[in-house]
Amino acid sequence: MKAPWAWALAVRLPSGQIHVERHEEKALSERYPWARLPLLRGVVALFDALSVSYRALARSAELAGGEEEMPKGALWATVAFSLLLGLGLFIVLPGFLSGLLLDPARYPVLYNLLAGLIKVGILVGYLLFIGRMPEIRRFFMYHGAEHKAIHAYEKGLPLTVENVMAQPRFHPRCGTTFIAFVIVVSVLVYSLIPAPEVLWWRLLARVLFLPLVAALAFELLYFSARHDDPVSRLLRGLGFRFQALTVAEPTPDMVEVAIRSTEAAVGEKVVA
Repeated sequence: MKAPWAWALAVRLPSGQIHVERHEEKALSERYPWARLPLLRGVVALFDALSVSYRALARSAELAGGEEEMPKGALWATVAFSLLLGLGLFIVLPGFLSGLLLDPARYPVLYNLLAGLIKVGILVGYLLFIGRMPEIRRFFMYHGAEHKAIHAYEKGLPLTVENVMAQPRFHPRCGTTFIAFVIVVSVLVYSLIPAPEVLWWRLLARVLFLPLVAALAFELLYFSARHDDPVSRLLRGLGFRFQALTVAEPTPDMVEVAIRSTEAAVGEKVVA
């Protein structure tokens, strides 16, 4: 769980006990005023979230599996490989496949629309495939526990297992919704980029413009989560459709872990 001023980690140990850690670390948006500016805040928030997420996952693996601490070099090498794989699979490959069927110079909108559809197909297929693995299924259930705990906290409810379990499992600020918005925005942004004949430059341009796509997608997420007009409800509905692939109903013991992490992150009940 991440708050503007700290992030916390709760892990169910093999013994059944819950280990809780609180890391005092202000978000970049809290440290630098420029990081809260529109468009810039999306890229900054994404970097901040990825940094904390990878460190938390590595630490939780150490605690749950009794492994030795992962060297920082190995951790960041894994991060770099994952990012490169993601760029190749979800940015470069859809553009390449779409270019085999349509001339991007003559039909830029159709070309990018087709690339977007291919991207959706790859993403949905990937999530459905990994969602069948027991470990990933449990990961998605903990994702649901996280959302439920955040809902209860934002409503001002006491963080009990009963109160948290009663909350919806989808949340408008979920990272899965952000990914859905990235796909939508990429179709629009990439349609405005000139499509040169050189294949490698056309594909590289898609990577270079990714920060802009991410920034605009974040603004959509920011807008849809804070308004209740027809456009916002439509955007949230799109995001919830995608969340159905990555957010599952948790068990009470998973919710208990999410509660402990939430309490530690917000500083209301810090457990050493």
